[in-house]
Amino acid sequence: MDRKRVLWALVVVLLVVGLLSGCLRQAARDTGTNQGQGAEGFPKTVVDDLGRGVVIEKKPERVISLAPSNTEILFALDLEDEIVGVTEYCNYPEEALEKEKVGGFSDPNLEKLIELEPDLVLATSMHQKTVEELEKLQVPVIVVNPSTLSEILESIKMVGSATGQEESARRLVAEMKKRIAAIQEKTKGIREEDKPLVYYELYDDPLMSAGPGSFVDSLIKMAGGINLAGEAQTRYPKLSLEEVIDRNPDVIIHQYGHGSKSMGRIADRPGWENIKAVKDGRIYGVDQDMVNRPGPRIVDALEQFFQYIHPERAK
Repeated sequence: MDRKRVLWALVVVLLVVGLLSGCLRQAARDTGTNQGQGAEGFPKTVVDDLGRGVVIEKKPERVISLAPSNTEILFALDLEDEIVGVTEYCNYPEEALEKEKVGGFSDPNLEKLIELEPDLVLATSMHQKTVEELEKLQVPVIVVNPSTLSEILESIKMVGSATGQEESARRLVAEMKKRIAAIQEKTKGIREEDKPLVYYELYDDPLMSAGPGSFVDSLIKMAGGINLAGEAQTRYPKLSLEEVIDRNPDVIIHQYGHGSKSMGRIADRPGWENIKAVKDGRIYGVDQDMVNRPGPRIVDALEQFFQYIHPERAK
């Protein structure tokens, strides 16, 4: 009898242990801490915008950004204290100006990067050589390279995952989607013939606009306008003064900064006094950094475009 009791006790113990083990495995799957992950979800493999699987061993504490847009994403995810290096062109927010500089946008200083001992670097598709060099040194590098508004949202979530800021990324993306949806609701039902023709000027010598595949083209369309250069053969087509006059845009939007000419000069061009946008005083300026950087402020740009293109609906 004693032997039977012992055997039954062993069976019960084994059943309990098995049950507990199964519960623990399920809990690990639910919290993302299985397969060797720690409490914060690291190590983890993050798939970047080039489809590369990048292993990040621990929650990054020293992060370097190689692009102004990446810097803006990091700040928006409350990672100011983790940023140890940025480019010379990272000027937003103002706190970015105080960070250590690692060189220019297109030519970061590899020695400086190594000196700062990062445990994560955020690059772009133009940093292929730098990415390869850092990979040789086993420094984790993720490439952030969105080309559409929806891809910007996905990139923000990817950076959030790589830095352990998933919740901050989720909240940020949700807020951006909410603001985008508000614009879509206001433009819903606008007939094609009622959409203003918009000329966006990137440069004035030569005249250059933003064509299909550009962020500007997407913003104009989402804001309820028609892009004058929307059917061009290149992403950034060159135009003539006469071509813009012939198309007679309803709205002109001009980016400023980095030495571009003032908007006042636009109305003084020969023959442009007859353009509808000039006659109606609908010449507007936007911050080119806000418009051209694939980061959180792209929604600010969308809202500004909407105010310029449909002021009657923006009230």
